[in-house]
Amino acid sequence: MGKQFLGLLTLTLTLNTFASAEYYDDQYQEIQSVELYEVSETENGEQVEVLVDNQKLPSGVEIAQAEINRAFDKRAQNLSDVIMTTKNLIAIGKEIYKIIDAGKPVVNIDESKAMSVLPRDEKGMPVDSFRLSGWSMPKAKKYKVIAKNYLGMSPVSFEFMMIYTYGGNMDGKGKYLTGTQIKPTSVDVSWAYELNATFSVQSIVNQGTSEDPIAGAVLMIDYSIKTVLKESRNSKTFFVNGLGQNKAF
Repeated sequence: MGKQFLGLLTLTLTLNTFASAEYYDDQYQEIQSVELYEVSETENGEQVEVLVDNQKLPSGVEIAQAEINRAFDKRAQNLSDVIMTTKNLIAIGKEIYKIIDAGKPVVNIDESKAMSVLPRDEKGMPVDSFRLSGWSMPKAKKYKVIAKNYLGMSPVSFEFMMIYTYGGNMDGKGKYLTGTQIKPTSVDVSWAYELNATFSVQSIVNQGTSEDPIAGAVLMIDYSIKTVLKESRNSKTFFVNGLGQNKAF
């Protein structure tokens, strides 16, 4: 009887220890914060990372991945080339598309998904960007996102570039945008984590006047980081305009 009791006690303690270790393992795996860095290079070719944003995430956020995918697919099916319009501006391209799928960068992002903010003609249709002049060279801004868990480790990180061409005018009037998109350049995801990310256009604005518009656009990266038990979602917002100005929020 004594041996049976000791055996049962040993088994109970072992199971409790295993459950406790499993609990803490899951807790420490959970993403605690996400940091956004702007990446640049010095004249010597050294990479410099400047912290732009550091956001703590609420714990225990759980979202079914199947529901996210269904919502994305449903929205994507209803999109056309015209994203949105204002009185003077029209945005064309793809409103939302995947840039990272199950931890892998989407490398076949074609040019038709790039967003342009252009003037509207007398029929309200977009004026072709080839009819505009004064376009700048394409401008690129590089960023890096680092997700940290409770142990301070970085199991998920990725780099991406925001690319756009600005300054196009029509008959000397306006400053417009074309070729605006976000492309992943590097993705690093540890085992037991899953990363998905999408790019979307949130809004367009005219920062100039009716006669001399300055196109502006608010862009967003929305991404989810998933472990076995939990999933956290976060987003980063960016603003670009026809003067070549840009800002991360």
